[in-house]
Amino acid sequence: MKSALILVLCLFIGVVISAQEELQSCAHVKGSKTVGAGIKTLTPLEESEANKYDIHYYQLDLNMSNLNTDVSGTASIHAKTLNNLDSVVLELFPSLVISEVRLNGTPTPYNRTNSVLKIPINAVANYSFIIEVDYAGTPPNPGSNPFGGSGVTSAYVASMTDRITWTVSCPFLAHEWFPCKQILKDKADSSAVNITVPSTCKVGSNGVLENVVDLGNGTTRFEWKERNPILYYLICATIAPYTEYTVYAHPTQMPGDSVLIQNYIYGNASTLPSITAQCDLLPSFLELYSDLYGLYPFSNEKYGQCVAPLGGGMEHQTMTTIGVFEKKITAHELSHSWWGDHIGIASFSDVWVSEGFATYSEFLMLENMYPSEKAPLMSAWHSAVKSAPSGSVWFTDTLNISRIYNSRLTYKKGASIINTLRHIVNNDNLFFQTLHDFQIQFHDSVAIGLDLKNTFEVATGIDLTNFFQEWYFGEGYPTYASRWNAMGNNLVLEITHTASMSSVTPTFTNPIEIKFTRSGLGDTTIRFDINSNSNQFFIENIGLVTAVVSIDPNNWIINNAGIPVNDPTFVAYADLSESNINEEISIFPNPSENLVSIEMKDQGNYNLLVFDTKGKLLRTLLFESNYLLNIENFTAGSYLIEVISEKNSEQIVRRIIKR
Repeated sequence: MKSALILVLCLFIGVVISAQEELQSCAHVKGSKTVGAGIKTLTPLEESEANKYDIHYYQLDLNMSNLNTDVSGTASIHAKTLNNLDSVVLELFPSLVISEVRLNGTPTPYNRTNSVLKIPINAVANYSFIIEVDYAGTPPNPGSNPFGGSGVTSAYVASMTDRITWTVSCPFLAHEWFPCKQILKDKADSSAVNITVPSTCKVGSNGVLENVVDLGNGTTRFEWKERNPILYYLICATIAPYTEYTVYAHPTQMPGDSVLIQNYIYGNASTLPSITAQCDLLPSFLELYSDLYGLYPFSNEKYGQCVAPLGGGMEHQTMTTIGVFEKKITAHELSHSWWGDHIGIASFSDVWVSEGFATYSEFLMLENMYPSEKAPLMSAWHSAVKSAPSGSVWFTDTLNISRIYNSRLTYKKGASIINTLRHIVNNDNLFFQTLHDFQIQFHDSVAIGLDLKNTFEVATGIDLTNFFQEWYFGEGYPTYASRWNAMGNNLVLEITHTASMSSVTPTFTNPIEIKFTRSGLGDTTIRFDINSNSNQFFIENIGLVTAVVSIDPNNWIINNAGIPVNDPTFVAYADLSESNINEEISIFPNPSENLVSIEMKDQGNYNLLVFDTKGKLLRTLLFESNYLLNIENFTAGSYLIEVISEKNSEQIVRRIIKR
């Protein structure tokens, strides 16, 4: 969900964007926070201390408004120690002033240095405790926060003639509006967001809206409860004078039942039709992803959208905050319910598990519902990836927000290599069943890319070491070339490739498809296994090939490909395997220094052709069933012999070696 469309520009525009061109959804929101290189405030030692306890529950009881970003109230954090613990370490931005901290209901002293809050506890392992923090203040403005905020934004929306306030906590901005532990591996078991706002407004948040309480003083409290595990940055609140628009999805896994889709949208006549049209797509999208990945993970609650003037969307659990209404973005944010929410990421190095799969979900939506649009999208992704020769999906600079949410690498390359993985598996039923199994295996937890590798290897029996090394950890892409020669109904083919970042990833060993045209038989596409930068193949009985049409015709691989070359002098020799050897012939000894015996199983007349490694014809002769070939005067090396039966024109090609 994030790239280089600057969020601040959207705030001044104050309208909901209707995207016609391809937008990279979340990338516009998350990647816009690039003022500082990193905004995480804990030192490694402080993070180590924070990892000694586990958060179970966040409850926020806050006062907010659509008119500004001010926050006041109480945050309650329920947790349990994992080890002996001296102090509970939390983060809270310095502009939010603490009035009191309580430990298990009793006021307690605390230490605070900038954003780091430490509450002495001196507890042994397995000790349950509750921290309550009373605080108030104004979160930082994007322009004044050197770390790249803000976690809370308020803006005037011209089309609504009113203001709206919303939160975006990803990746490390939650502490700008509530005290929290910003560590990915610690998912809270549940959360509650109770926000008191002016009575003209509604509040959208996570889970189920359990109560709406009119407080009788011009304010109303909206009480949301999320009963599923949730990452800190997926907790949200959006406040505006919304109109509610509700639709329902009917996944096949819930016969006779439905999933509520609860949209909080601008109610003005100028934008309502375009917004509702996009909301009406959500049921079919949710049903599709339920079929592909497993039932919508939060079917016991809802899915929803809160409209806000931002350049894309943010996948807040069960309630996406969205500003761009275009079907790919709508699908992308919804699919985060499986990829990023249900299964969280254990490290921002592996944000691919979230953003790569959400982006690929756009392609799957087009493939299943708008098939004519899928090929142009994949081609556009490949072109974007190839705009630079380097760059890996996995990375180590996890404090660099622009790198985390890099549109070219995290999103487009990340999605493209999932398509390559699908090609390697070569069985869609198995591929999607494995994704379903992965959802079950890591449900309500967090995962890294290698977890997915292990799941696929167990399910498919395929060793994916090379795939991950070349495409996930590696850099660059291949440029393919091919040459071929039709020999009657047989074909010899050479596939070579160079790498754009050969110093990092010199070879790509993924299978590659090539499309052929055959006389009288039409086109055919054949898949070839690649194990080096140059592979040669002998294909028997393919028919008379008149053209090699294209390399990778279905665009499974990020690559460049040259025009296939028809070389009448070319004869493959290097990679003839035993599967290509016709048992109708015996050749011995091989290797040999002088004489090679050629014996045919069937009696008859045969033509014998001998070629060198460059395809030059060295000798042509006739023999009957047996022949003793003298290679004494040949230079040491490999040679190719072709034996053709005069009876049925059957061709047999074998390699011989002169010592």
